[in-house]
Amino acid sequence: MKRRSALKLLGSTAALVVARPVWSQTSVPYPNRAIKIIVSSTPGSATDVAGRLVGDLLATRYGQSIVIENKPGAGGVIGMTAAAAATPDGYTITTGGLGHNVLPPVTLRGLPIDIPKALLPVAQVAEFVNVLVVRPDHPANTVQELIAYLKDRPGKPLYGSNGVGSSSQMTTELFGIQAKLPLDHVPYKGASEALVGTSMGDLDLCFMNLPPTLAMLRAGKLKALAVTSSYRVRQLPDVPTMQEQGMPDFDVTSWLGMYVPSKVDPAIVAQLSRDIVEGLSSPEQQQRLIAGGLEPKLRDAEAFQAFTASELKRWAAVAQAANIVVDYGGKS
Repeated sequence: MKRRSALKLLGSTAALVVARPVWSQTSVPYPNRAIKIIVSSTPGSATDVAGRLVGDLLATRYGQSIVIENKPGAGGVIGMTAAAAATPDGYTITTGGLGHNVLPPVTLRGLPIDIPKALLPVAQVAEFVNVLVVRPDHPANTVQELIAYLKDRPGKPLYGSNGVGSSSQMTTELFGIQAKLPLDHVPYKGASEALVGTSMGDLDLCFMNLPPTLAMLRAGKLKALAVTSSYRVRQLPDVPTMQEQGMPDFDVTSWLGMYVPSKVDPAIVAQLSRDIVEGLSSPEQQQRLIAGGLEPKLRDAEAFQAFTASELKRWAAVAQAANIVVDYGGKS
């Protein structure tokens, strides 16, 4: 073989080696078998939507089966506990975010695990808003009309959420504080149950994540009065914000990302982070996130870890100020 041809071949081989996926210190290529994604909420929830989108992406990228396992309940703690107990080899990933990885640790005493220490942020994928909804035939059509209606009725209004310490509960409690309206909380196992209870009139109101709420709104089973962000969302352009309706300090958005057990090999964490962020950056994947009711918001592992730490500090202060700290009553 001529020297020039040999060097050309060597250069090509070197390029192939550099381009291969990073693998762990055991020198076993990752991934070489199915990956499980634990979703700590019910099917159709925001975390479920994000988990399935990431699962589809990784299945295509890695050529491996992706198993989605829904483990809802206890405000996400059941799923978080299962994920933390998994072998830290990169083959168990979990969806998480504000409602599961930040709010339970700052609102619940006596959790079975230390969530921030047990689970490592890998990549943020999206953010989303909550929507204030009531039953479709409710007489109120604005936030101020709802407040007046509820204040004129005897007893405390009932609201539902998808669990104690969830973003749904925290958002509603913030609403009650700002509206000077005492409220009674009815925690449900998941978002769909709380939304059905609202649509049937069992609850007076509900602030719920946009993704699981969209289908019922489009079917006319719920009425949307407001979104919780400072901006109107593209999925509901005609629904005004809370700020537009006389609550200037009301601004709440949530966020979602992927996590692994904290002792996973840093090389695998880096690979997953890169592949998720790069994969979800494509126009096609961005549109899938939007269609699912999510707003694309990507952060790699380093940026996501710093962001999660800052959110823990922010919401711990809010929970303490609002006196929303209770003993954990779920089962792990």
